[in-house]
Amino acid sequence: MKKLLIIDDGQLLCYGLRRALHQDQMQVDTVSSVKEAIRTLDSNSYDLCLVDIRFPDESGFETVKTIRDRWPDIKILLMTACDITLYENFTELIDIARSNGACHLLCKPFDLKQLREVISHALCEDGHDDWCEESFIINDARRSSTRKKWCKKFNFSMSEIKDGEVKRSIFPAESININSDGVVIITSCSLKPMQVISFDEALDQKSGVVVWSSLLEDNRYKAGVRFAY
Repeated sequence: MKKLLIIDDGQLLCYGLRRALHQDQMQVDTVSSVKEAIRTLDSNSYDLCLVDIRFPDESGFETVKTIRDRWPDIKILLMTACDITLYENFTELIDIARSNGACHLLCKPFDLKQLREVISHALCEDGHDDWCEESFIINDARRSSTRKKWCKKFNFSMSEIKDGEVKRSIFPAESININSDGVVIITSCSLKPMQVISFDEALDQKSGVVVWSSLLEDNRYKAGVRFAY
């Protein structure tokens, strides 16, 4: 029986994957922190680790590096809740993951059937290192194929605390590109990850969560926003 360790702080995800993969005759353990993962790996032997990682914070790869250095025979699969195709340099993120020893990247929410296929390939006794090179792809090809340049000006709104009161403020922005899951925008408003914003009719009054934000040289901000459904 193959043994798999899931490193993710999402209790529902861990519970669901543990039940599903147990049906595939796999022993699945779950941990919610890096420290707990290291302790568990020190006292157990695993064939594969499924690691949650938050792009584009490369410090998260320290977990992957530690596993690769101390337990080189363990296969490592990465998963992320970020739609990495919202980044202009998303191929660089894939290269970083690959160079740190991962053999695949799954974008949440991923298909359970695909996860099973990836695990099966990773653990195949006849497999070789070239499999990682050839099959390291984004989970949902639709995200890449529907991503397009799309320049348009619009407004978005978000809640702010001013003078002790919660007020709804409106800010102008323009897009860089868009896909079915989100949009990359440029704005003078300082946006931070996990902020919830709402767009006007130019974006069909969609709402979204800021995934990442970076300061540009002209004191404007570029941010990736994932649509909420």
